[in-house]
Amino acid sequence: MEGSDTYLIRPNYQHKFKPAVVKECIHEILKKRLAEEEYDPEEVSELTSTLADCIKDKVKSLGFDRYKFVVQVTIGEQRGQGVKMSSRCLWDADTDNYAEDVFMNDSLFCAVAVFGSYFY
Repeated sequence: MEGSDTYLIRPNYQHKFKPAVVKECIHEILKKRLAEEEYDPEEVSELTSTLADCIKDKVKSLGFDRYKFVVQVTIGEQRGQGVKMSSRCLWDADTDNYAEDVFMNDSLFCAVAVFGSYFY
């Protein structure tokens, strides 16, 4: 019976990617890690990588079986400017989804998107 779920083409409801749950994870991580952070152009590359890994690990631990994840983290200096971001994906609307969140403090802004794509 172990391999019986090998040919599933749709996730069980409890294993389906849930944007609200993922958004809450992103929000908590950003709030905890960036609340007192100052924008430093020398360290922003490492910070984005660290945040992306942390978010990916947390989302993977939520039990969304057979999902592949893409985590995009963007950090910029807060100077009162506007920023527009967009993305496009070709996916299965029945199984795939995404979650996003934005964090801002006096020094920086951080936009995160997590894409979950079901692996058939």
